[in-house]
Amino acid sequence: MIELTERRASIQPIKSKLRISILDDDDIRRINQTALTILEEVGIKIPSDTALKIFADAGADVDFDKQIVRIPSQLVADSLKKAPRRYTLCGRRPELDARIGSGEGTYFYCSGEAPKVVDLKSGERRLSIKSDVEKMAKIADYLPIVSLIWPTVSAGDKGRTAPIHGVEACFNNTEKHVQTESVMDEISAKYAIEMASVIAGGRNKLRERPIFSLLLCAIAPLAHDKGGIESALAFAEAGLPIGFMSMPTMGLTAPPYQASCLATGLAEVLSGCVLTQIAHPGTPNYITIIPSIVDPRSGNYFMGSSFAQITAAAVVQLAHSNGLPVTACMSFGGSAYKLNSWQAGIENLYIHLLAVMAGADMSFGPSGMIEAVSLLDMRRILFDREILQAIDIITNGIEVNDTTLAFDMIRDVGPLGMFLGQRRTAKELPRLWPPSILFEKPKLPEERYRDPLEVAHEAIDWILKNHQPAPLPEEVTRELRKIVAAADQHENLKSD
Repeated sequence: MIELTERRASIQPIKSKLRISILDDDDIRRINQTALTILEEVGIKIPSDTALKIFADAGADVDFDKQIVRIPSQLVADSLKKAPRRYTLCGRRPELDARIGSGEGTYFYCSGEAPKVVDLKSGERRLSIKSDVEKMAKIADYLPIVSLIWPTVSAGDKGRTAPIHGVEACFNNTEKHVQTESVMDEISAKYAIEMASVIAGGRNKLRERPIFSLLLCAIAPLAHDKGGIESALAFAEAGLPIGFMSMPTMGLTAPPYQASCLATGLAEVLSGCVLTQIAHPGTPNYITIIPSIVDPRSGNYFMGSSFAQITAAAVVQLAHSNGLPVTACMSFGGSAYKLNSWQAGIENLYIHLLAVMAGADMSFGPSGMIEAVSLLDMRRILFDREILQAIDIITNGIEVNDTTLAFDMIRDVGPLGMFLGQRRTAKELPRLWPPSILFEKPKLPEERYRDPLEVAHEAIDWILKNHQPAPLPEEVTRELRKIVAAADQHENLKSD
């Protein structure tokens, strides 16, 4: 089993010694140029008067009636120059800071927000509630492989203010950096930012050490959501990092070609970066594109395709060529409909291996998600941990030196000898057999190893019972409750 001991939160990015390139220089140039041509000639639909005016004042061609913005290539280039290539997604402690673009490796997220969860006690599926957000944040706080935290499921029992409650649940149950992708309107953004400000000790301190950030998903093809884009402007005004994500589906919301899928997705995310750089130069941005395909037999959305995942890996090169950090999302929930299955394993091994070897700054990985991000099974995060542990070993390569060539051991043992009794073997062999839920000693003599699902369940139970994330000061938690109550009241007044 994994080592279960009481400890404070820590983070563990994966740095690969092995690198891959999906695109050559001419591929990158042509995809970038096509994205710029899309922005300049086709345009992006942005149904926000605020955003349209910002673009118009900066020299873009804006059709206010159709809400279409056509962005000159030079404006794109000038704006992206203002976006920092390196910045920090801060935790509550400096030891938990994710230094994006520093070369320290790929930082892994848990992701969300699923509407359903597998109940740990009953094993039944049900709609998720706020306490599930709290539990998953605590689990993610405990596991070092998780560097950045989302509300993994929706606080479905809190109605329209579920995103605000989800953020509060994370702030109260982790010291790590918190990000939201569901605070999707300007008013909700202000409440969420105010919570982060209280924790940080004020707006200026929050700007200095951003413990909170936003990921905004575009609407494929070539559009943004009014509430989302105005939320992004609020985050940018506060000096908080903002990621822009595109989710093109080949054959449905993008042409049925990988190159075109990349170009259209790139146009969508760059348009968001340009807006925030015009409005608030120097805003930390990153981009991500999650390609998928549509099953031609059923019309189902399919994230686990090899075609889609190699396309996602190529996004790393495109982002870096534009001077931007990148989250290589890959299949952060998988298309599998069963937890302990061959499909879930193969999808999530090669997906995250590609992300690390491509040099992604961040990647969604240890999520606990199945069924294309619609269902959380908390046990699965330990299966994800197994996969990422394997990737860490694989991408670290092979160390070759006098010690590891071990000629002296070979000479001493000689033909037909045994290395098991050697002192160096006793020292090194445990390193080759890291703790795992897959090879737990059996309880019954007829079993070789225990069922990993059973072991994972026990480990999750232990974490929830024994891990206590460092609490916020009581005066801070009281203030957070007041802010959430104010958001609830505001929503109730709107409903009336």
